[in-house]
Amino acid sequence: DLGTNDYNKLFNISPAGKHTAGEVYEGCYGFTYTFTHDSYRYTARRDDNGLGVCPDCDSTHEHTPYEEAGTNEKGVMVSATESLYGTDAVLSVDPYVDNGIEEAEITTVLLSEASTAREGVALLTSIYDNAGAAGGSGVFIADQNETWFVENLTGHTCLALKLSSSVVFMQPNIAAMGKIDLDDTDHVVASANLISVAQKAGTFVGDA
Repeated sequence: DLGTNDYNKLFNISPAGKHTAGEVYEGCYGFTYTFTHDSYRYTARRDDNGLGVCPDCDSTHEHTPYEEAGTNEKGVMVSATESLYGTDAVLSVDPYVDNGIEEAEITTVLLSEASTAREGVALLTSIYDNAGAAGGSGVFIADQNETWFVENLTGHTCLALKLSSSVVFMQPNIAAMGKIDLDDTDHVVASANLISVAQKAGTFVGDA
């Protein structure tokens, strides 16, 4: 969706152990991540840096260009293609972080590390809570048992919702979540500061 002269897309195979335990990975825009174990094997659609220059960040350091979606050897699927944006009001309270995680790194990190969808949700939400996000996004994380959708709109807030198996979902780059019961911890994972950020921004509507 970047225009008629988009760069090539590749179907990439990342072999098991491409990243090793303790390795510090540097993504496109300054986000770093330390792998907790040797990475899982996965396949993904990614941008082409065959000429040695990343088409996303124009850098030449060793990293994987933006991977849109893929599946790893454990059956975990990640799709990180939904670009979202918080309002000026909430971003003034919790702005994006220059070296936070961005869509370009989400699929690479999660497919390398997560053996279940729940592990992927826990990892991504912990990154949002701690390292922060460089931008807003909507991310699908699924395995053979569960499908989750994770939205973040500010630097350190996020909401993850377990989807019903009867749901058909289309996501046209807009926030999709509406009224959510944060007490339903079987189906919802939320940042601890989710409500307080909205309250400080003056945008909160509902019953805390």
